Amino acid sequence: MKVRIYTNTKTRNNENWNTYGTFQTGIHQKYKDPIITGESAGHDKIGTKHFQQQFYQKIGIDIVTETVFDYPYPSITEKILRPILNKRMFLVVGPAYTLQFLKTKGFQTFSPFINEDYDEIHDPIDRMNFLLQEIDRLVTLPIDSIRDAVLNYKSVLDSNFTTVVNLEKLELEDLKDRLSKI
Repeated sequence: MKVRIYTNTKTRNNENWNTYGTFQTGIHQKYKDPIITGESAGHDKIGTKHFQQQFYQKIGIDIVTETVFDYPYPSITEKILRPILNKRMFLVVGPAYTLQFLKTKGFQTFSPFINEDYDEIHDPIDRMNFLLQEIDRLVTLPIDSIRDAVLNYKSVLDSNFTTVVNLEKLELEDLKDRLSKI
C-alpha cells in the first residue's frame, strides 16, 4: 500500500509568502483584502478564531476531507466553509456530486486549474484514485503557478465568500417559504 502525506514545508517557509499569508507580489498588496489582512470586514462571526485564518495564511489550495466519503448523496459540513471564508481554492474529498451541490447553492469552483472530474465518479475507489492523482499533480506544481492561479481566480474566491456570507439569510427565507406552504 502506498502511503501519501501531503504537506509542503517549502510553502510554509517560502519567501514568496508575506506575513499575511498571501504572496508578496499578490493578493494582499494588490487588493488589501480584509479577510487576508485580518482587518475587520464587518462580519464579526467570520474571523480568525472561528475559521483558522492563521493556518490559511500559508496555503493556496485546501484539500477538504469531508466527514463522509462513500455516501449515496452529497454531504457537506463546516469543513468546506473554511477555505471559502479564507478565500482559498479547494478540492473536496467527499461524496460524489458534492461540487455539483455547492454550485446549486451559488458557489463556483476552480476548473480547469483543478480537474474536477472526480465529482462525477460514483465508485468510491475510482473517485479516491482520481483524487489522489489530482492531488499528486497539484502538490508538485511550482509555487508561482499556484500564486498565479489564486490571483486568476480572485473573482471566484470573492464571489464564494459573498455567497457564504449571504447564504444564511437565503436559506432562512427558503425555509420560511416552504413552511408557509404546509
